Amino acid sequence: MGDVKSFLHQFCQKNKVEPVFEVRPTGPKHRQRFLCEVRVNGHNYVGAGNSTNKKDAQSNAAKDFVSYLVRQGHVAQSEVPVEIAEAVPGPAIHHGAQENVPDGPQHSVFGQGMGPTSFGEAYRPRGREGDEWHYMDRAQEQKQMQEAEDLDVNAAIHGNWTLDNAKSKLHQFMQSNKIHAEYTYKQVGPDHSSAAVMDIFFR
Repeated sequence: MGDVKSFLHQFCQKNKVEPVFEVRPTGPKHRQRFLCEVRVNGHNYVGAGNSTNKKDAQSNAAKDFVSYLVRQGHVAQSEVPVEIAEAVPGPAIHHGAQENVPDGPQHSVFGQGMGPTSFGEAYRPRGREGDEWHYMDRAQEQKQMQEAEDLDVNAAIHGNWTLDNAKSKLHQFMQSNKIHAEYTYKQVGPDHSSAAVMDIFFR
């Protein structure tokens, strides 16, 4: 499988680009596997491969990318190393029996605006195309997500009162009118799904 990776490196050197291999562990610790993704500038394709070790995962990703290059016509089937030539489906060669097949461009499977490059930001990798991304950005996103989860979307129904601002206004009212109150807290329900009940008594 080492031939495939060197073939991809040769192709990239000819085109003055460099393949970028990203390997990360996947799966549980007792059955660890490695997932490798290979990207090459100028191609909107990510070659993917996985295996039980990093070297084979990289070779499988390179094999996938070379298959893409053959399908797109960037590399001739005859140039591909023998070990993967059988696995790579090349452009079909038609002999005299299919004369009435048109030679024009093939129609895309995807509709207008629905191709793999048009799926939106959620499907694009982070930190690509000059977009700097930092782990602090991820922390900020998580904080914003937690704040959004705590947001009461039905606040307008009950006059925009939240537990915090209602409690604050109650304390302010009690202090300005010199009202003393006694609080009692009770826990209701079993430990795994308990709720708290608070009673307030005015004097």
